[in-house]
Amino acid sequence: MSEPRKSRIDPSIIAAVIGVCGTVMVTLITLVINQRAPQTTPPPSTTIWTPIPTSTITDTPVPTTTVPAGDATSTPVPATLTPEPTFTPPPPPSLGEDWENDCISVSWMPFPLIDTTETNGCRSQPIHSLFAANGRLDFVIQGRFENTEQYGMFAKLPAHGTAKIEVFLTNLQDGEIWTGVFAQPDITSQGIIVVIPPGDVKNRPLVQKTMPGQIQYFETQSFAQNSAIYNVEFQFGSGSVGTVIMGETVVDPVPVGSTEQWLFIGYQVKKGNNRMQAAFLNLEVQEQ
Repeated sequence: MSEPRKSRIDPSIIAAVIGVCGTVMVTLITLVINQRAPQTTPPPSTTIWTPIPTSTITDTPVPTTTVPAGDATSTPVPATLTPEPTFTPPPPPSLGEDWENDCISVSWMPFPLIDTTETNGCRSQPIHSLFAANGRLDFVIQGRFENTEQYGMFAKLPAHGTAKIEVFLTNLQDGEIWTGVFAQPDITSQGIIVVIPPGDVKNRPLVQKTMPGQIQYFETQSFAQNSAIYNVEFQFGSGSVGTVIMGETVVDPVPVGSTEQWLFIGYQVKKGNNRMQAAFLNLEVQEQ
């Protein structure tokens, strides 16, 4: 009995299978190598610099809140401004008290008018030779004048009241001391004056005159005054002025044509040589 024939694989088939496997392995190895290899970086491109234009920033007003339709119109509430406190200067020194503080109050109006500066309610001094010192208002006049002239100061008085004043004489030659009340701050307006004429300072009469025109209305006897101090009180109101001279001589009221009264203190120089030295003191103005 013959032996069975062994089957054999064709060598060409084996070679073909080996070739295919080799091809697959080469392909796989190539893919792996390509994945692990570094990737080539492309060369940088050339950049051309172009300046960026500067933008201008402007303040844009913020729109106000728009009131939705149907709602009441909203009215903006204005900001409340707090007023700055204003400086209120203190009142000027009162008449009479100003002299006690070596001051001529701005309440006094020079006659004739002249320019003065003001500091703390006081005028610059002297005013027509009048100056406040040692609690009184002094003046000294010595020289020659070409004409008869009047100098002094006015101060407005209350509607009703009294004004008392004293005059101390040191020297009185060729001049007169005047005190009076006028309807306006002008000696040419209607009023009265009480005059101390020149002479012995310790023995003088006082003469009351109506103005304008210096018309003599009343003259007292001479008063012997070792102190050389003379006093006058004016009582004013309702358009008239009465006087009490030296505390004992009462002169009937005289109309001044106005319910407004102005106190005058001063002096009159006459044409030629004049020598006067006196002081006004203890002025008291009281409203009634």
